[in-house]
Amino acid sequence: MATERAKLLQNWCEAAQKDVFRASDDVQNAGDAERPAAVMVPYLADNRKKLKMMQMQLCTLDHMLILLETAQPPDLINSPPDHDTGADSRARLAALKGAYAEGVQRVEGLIAALLEKVEQASHKKEQLEQLLRSLERKKEEWEENRRMKTQKDRKEEKLDGLKLQRLEESLQASQGVLLQSERRISQLVAQTDAHFTSLDSWTLLREGELQQSMQATLGLTGFTLQYVGPQELCLELIPQVHRPDLASLKPLPLSLTWTSDDVFNIQCQGPAGILDGPLQGPLSQVSSALQDIMQRYLSQGEMLAEIQEMHSRFAVDWRPAQRLLVFLKSASVVCHLDVGEGYPSAGSASLVSVRGKQGPLNIDALQPPQANPSLTQWLEFLSTCPDI
Repeated sequence: MATERAKLLQNWCEAAQKDVFRASDDVQNAGDAERPAAVMVPYLADNRKKLKMMQMQLCTLDHMLILLETAQPPDLINSPPDHDTGADSRARLAALKGAYAEGVQRVEGLIAALLEKVEQASHKKEQLEQLLRSLERKKEEWEENRRMKTQKDRKEEKLDGLKLQRLEESLQASQGVLLQSERRISQLVAQTDAHFTSLDSWTLLREGELQQSMQATLGLTGFTLQYVGPQELCLELIPQVHRPDLASLKPLPLSLTWTSDDVFNIQCQGPAGILDGPLQGPLSQVSSALQDIMQRYLSQGEMLAEIQEMHSRFAVDWRPAQRLLVFLKSASVVCHLDVGEGYPSAGSASLVSVRGKQGPLNIDALQPPQANPSLTQWLEFLSTCPDI
């Protein structure tokens, strides 16, 4: 009886499997049109689950048939008869009823667990379907965004191409203008250089003429120009222009500088006594200052010319602040002569002191033979006097 029911169950499973494969073939042969993924994915997943369940059932059925074939039937003939009593039958019946109830309860629990699992599987299936629909919607949105982005990128590329073309055109125009400007600048630089060259030549010529004119003007006023700077002049005072009799008197070198505030500064680089220090004043009075220096130099010209001549013959030192002439006769004899104001025309020269090795000497008897002797006569007398 069990074998027949098992065979019926096997036949039923085979028929169901054939129906599933036939339905699958019908679906595949229904048409050549491609079905959407939202329909085919759940359908194929359901068919796969059904096939797995059938295979498990067939495997279980196969094991059951093997066990039934190998099981030994009970030997009812040779087995000793059971002396069954009513109590034992009732006990076995009660045990069988209890086992049946327990089996029914266990089967019901398994069915409930199976139904719960089926419900969970159905819930998961719905979740998967929702997730699949969400993925499909996101895919469509992504495709739409990608399409819009592609269109936007193409428009931007087109706009960038137009901008780049305009920039290239403006760059070419700017380069043309720049080349023209460079040519114009080169022409202007060449013209400027030519103008500067002619201006330099004219300036040099003008400065030469101006210097010659200044030299001639200064020559007439008793000065010669030695150096011309931005804010400096080097001059020499020529006394022979105004006093031809002072032929032996050397020219007096002067340095004239001025500031941006129109203030001049004159320094004397010749013999001491002409200027006590630098002479300063407004630039408008520089001419009168030079004339004053000229008068001072000429007023002392005869004395200075005489002192200059004595420098080549005697060891003398002129001290203009004390108006004292120091004569070094020897290493141990020093003579001091006083030069009066206005010498030689108005003042006179006199011996002040003579200092020897032992100290000051008596000078009362020391007098040149000439009346009112000059400095030269005093030095000639002192250099030859045997008393000192």
